[in-house]
Amino acid sequence: MRKNFSISLICLLLTQSGLQAGVDVQRADSVTVREALNQSAQTHQFNTKYIPPALSLERKSLRIINMQGAAGLPKGEWEMFIQHRFGTFGTGAYNWYGLDQSYMRIGLDAGLSERLTVGVSRSSMNKIADGYFKYQFKGKATRSADKETSDNKSEVTAAWYSNVSINTQARANISQEPFYYTNRLRFVNTIIISKNINDRLLIALTPSLVHVNLVDLATESNDIAVMGAYGRMKFSDRYAVTAEIQKPFLSSMPSPSGAMKTVNIPTDPYMALGFEIYTAKHVFQLSVSNAQSMNESYYMTQNNGSFEPSNLRFGFNIVRRW
Repeated sequence: MRKNFSISLICLLLTQSGLQAGVDVQRADSVTVREALNQSAQTHQFNTKYIPPALSLERKSLRIINMQGAAGLPKGEWEMFIQHRFGTFGTGAYNWYGLDQSYMRIGLDAGLSERLTVGVSRSSMNKIADGYFKYQFKGKATRSADKETSDNKSEVTAAWYSNVSINTQARANISQEPFYYTNRLRFVNTIIISKNINDRLLIALTPSLVHVNLVDLATESNDIAVMGAYGRMKFSDRYAVTAEIQKPFLSSMPSPSGAMKTVNIPTDPYMALGFEIYTAKHVFQLSVSNAQSMNESYYMTQNNGSFEPSNLRFGFNIVRRW
């Protein structure tokens, strides 16, 4: 009987030892799992960390608000943009301070080389279709973000921007008969000269020549000289404020025959203020301006009204680059 009791005691001790070993193994496995999960979370956090856009202030996006910047797209890269402009704040609460009135523009840009960018777009306002090219002739050639270096922060960048727009409305909405297809066309040529003052501030001058094929009077010039400027101030890798201004500045221009013709200079310049939000893949640009048109040949030359609160309108751009 003592022998059977000894055997039972030995079996009980072995069972308890086995259970304790299993518990220890389970605890070790739990620690291993927790360490693996923590390591996975740290790895995921590292992989999704925000990576700011290119260092140069000029290369955050092709457009400041409405105006084009001097730099283009790197070769092989694309940029898609969607713009919205609403009615004036002065329309009141009944129209949600302009939000009930909306025009949009959508376009696509492509970098054909390190210095040449082209693009097309379509605007619902006046049913404008347009195309452009931009050639950067001064400054370091555009590079992708992983090739950007800090030595471009203070350089001067200059580009030639050329745009042609086509009014695709019904001909009766454009002019009386006789109607010519060229009545639909407008042209813009701009020299953009920009400089990064430091790693936070960018300023630029934009002298332009606008050619309008169809004018109201025979004494009115088809050519309009416009002077403009823009700026961008960065607060962080994610946020910046922007400003634009443009206005015709010559009251008369020579015609092909040599005769001087008058230019209708608007009382108030086109002006806009903006706030930019950068993410790893998108740029969101919020703005207020006195212009509803988003096409250069229109908002640069037309009378947009004063820059007072009742005449201002909200707008935004969404930019996606890949």
